[in-house]
Amino acid sequence: MNEEIARALRGTPSPLAFRALCAAVTRSDEDLLGWCEEQLVSWPDETRQAPYSWIAALNSGFAAPVWPLVRSLDLRSARDGMRDLELPDPRVRPEVRAVTGLRLAWYDHDQVAALAETADHWEHLRSVEFAGLSESDGKVIDRFAASEVVTRLESLSTVRVSEDLWHFKIPPLRIDRPTRLRHAALLAPDLIHLLRNGLAPDLKSAVVLVESADDARDLAGCQGISALNHLEIGFRCGKDGKQPLWAPYFGNVIEADDVACEEFFSRATLTNLRGLTVHGTTMGMGREGLGARGVAAIVAGGVLGQLTELTLAALPVGDDTIAGVLGAVDAAIIEKMVLTNLVATDRTAGAFAEEYPRLRHLDLHQNHLGPDGVRKLFSARMPALEHLDLSGGTGGSPHYGRSDVQPIGDAGARAVAESKRLRSLNLSATGLTAAGLTAVLELPLESLTVSANPLGALPSVPDAPAWRTLRTLNLDDCALGDMTSLPPEAPLLESISFSHNNIDSGGARVLAEWPVLPQLWELGLHDNVIGDEGLTDLARSRAAQRLLELDLEQDVWTAHHRRDSVPLPAEVVARESFPNLDALYLGVIDRYHGARYSCGFPAERHEELIRTGRPELAAFLTHVQPFEYLPDEDQDPDPPTEDFRAERMAKYAKDFADAEDFAARMMSDDIGWPP
Repeated sequence: MNEEIARALRGTPSPLAFRALCAAVTRSDEDLLGWCEEQLVSWPDETRQAPYSWIAALNSGFAAPVWPLVRSLDLRSARDGMRDLELPDPRVRPEVRAVTGLRLAWYDHDQVAALAETADHWEHLRSVEFAGLSESDGKVIDRFAASEVVTRLESLSTVRVSEDLWHFKIPPLRIDRPTRLRHAALLAPDLIHLLRNGLAPDLKSAVVLVESADDARDLAGCQGISALNHLEIGFRCGKDGKQPLWAPYFGNVIEADDVACEEFFSRATLTNLRGLTVHGTTMGMGREGLGARGVAAIVAGGVLGQLTELTLAALPVGDDTIAGVLGAVDAAIIEKMVLTNLVATDRTAGAFAEEYPRLRHLDLHQNHLGPDGVRKLFSARMPALEHLDLSGGTGGSPHYGRSDVQPIGDAGARAVAESKRLRSLNLSATGLTAAGLTAVLELPLESLTVSANPLGALPSVPDAPAWRTLRTLNLDDCALGDMTSLPPEAPLLESISFSHNNIDSGGARVLAEWPVLPQLWELGLHDNVIGDEGLTDLARSRAAQRLLELDLEQDVWTAHHRRDSVPLPAEVVARESFPNLDALYLGVIDRYHGARYSCGFPAERHEELIRTGRPELAAFLTHVQPFEYLPDEDQDPDPPTEDFRAERMAKYAKDFADAEDFAARMMSDDIGWPP
């Protein structure tokens, strides 16, 4: 059996592993599709996902031979300056007829209309997720709701619990026939209609957005609510919207949300509930939604003590309220707790119980803990803990955004390193330096994310235990340039990302000679400063033989970025350089506006490259937005001579100091607004 196929199958099922398996099958001289289908039976359908590049290539006339293995399509993954994909038509595209799950792009009316038209021809479809509907979708949503496929679906989503409902009015999706739905994500009136009329007798999981106290009361009175074992609920009964610009603040409590929350949790019978999520909305560097009164109603409702999973997110509540929640949770049975963006400080860490024997997943990201809080947190016994997230908010692109640091620093990282059972750890935007990372690398981690931290360089610890166990590593925006401290061995590493760093041609040469490069499936080099010499060395090394995706895009604000009149070295797109690629992303983008300035080659060469280049390159070039973005009077503007890198270390320090100051104010109950 092909060793690369075996490697993909023995790991954890994921879309990346599926792509690696498919690439190996494509290169094999044997007909392995039938055998692989048998091996993939146990994989969740959502992991057998065709990436954007495959769908783009299909629309360009190239069908990869592995399409029979695909079970899900995600059309939301368009890049900056790339066209939204067309939904493939199963009537003329047999490649997609085995698909069971569809995720449509944000606010793409054409995709919604195409699904409404073709719905009954997706004979195996069991899951549909819309993303961002608006008033203009009303008629096609009605048509979709009347289609036969709706009666066969097991999962149907029109909303996400984190949506704010400010910008667009989501049309109703009214189903009037019995369904097989086990999961539904809907506005409250649509969910109420399903439950009251017995149209989803098998429903066990629901996501719902509630826009009034009346809807909250009506939903609580539905008999079917008691059968749910998982509920995600967001109250969107009012809005404030005030915020200081680029400054942390406590947030805005919406009284109408508190009232609706009281109405629901004081009346609902949630006998079988084991998983609960209550989610507000983000507002700048704060949050908006129900406050202490609403959370007190959840506690008083008595449901917390029966849960094995609890998520509270993006709510302006603070330490005392969170302590009440922790006191109501049964520490003996809870397995997953997500308490994110709640204005938690070290005082929250001190409220954890003495022991959580079954807690395996703890997420406290985008709060305000310091090193003392982490030490308090780990004074509680968590013998089963495998996943921990203490990250801050990374703030998007460092060209434009600002990190909302959780200031645990190196001291907090060293306290985390005492938990020897961790397998997955996120310490992004925590003030981590190379010294703290050295301690973290003593853990037997499989996944580590430390983006938006002032590392400056990787610590030289080639024998650290983590290098023997890591499968994924994220080092985005860490001011890295010198690559000489990369470990000579990392036998399980599949994916590593270096986006928004300082890697130049010298760093690219080091990567080209890195012994680990030949085994990687994914290498992120987005928005670095590699010149032609480094790109050529990386390509000519022929080392990245298993690499599935190559991203060499730069941001328009990157100093000395490639001019659009200067083509990339031919070696970069030559098949022999990266023979395993199924996706290529090149050129200069403007992430702030979601636009594209160039595609790596002058416009006059595009038709030739589409006609003669590899399918992955053709799929990319045929799906970039038209060249209207280059005004005639300025076809090749001068690139900037300086970017965020010049002041990055000072910016890390300022964000960390501001975070410490804000945490101190929150602990002293100085939560006035504005800050």
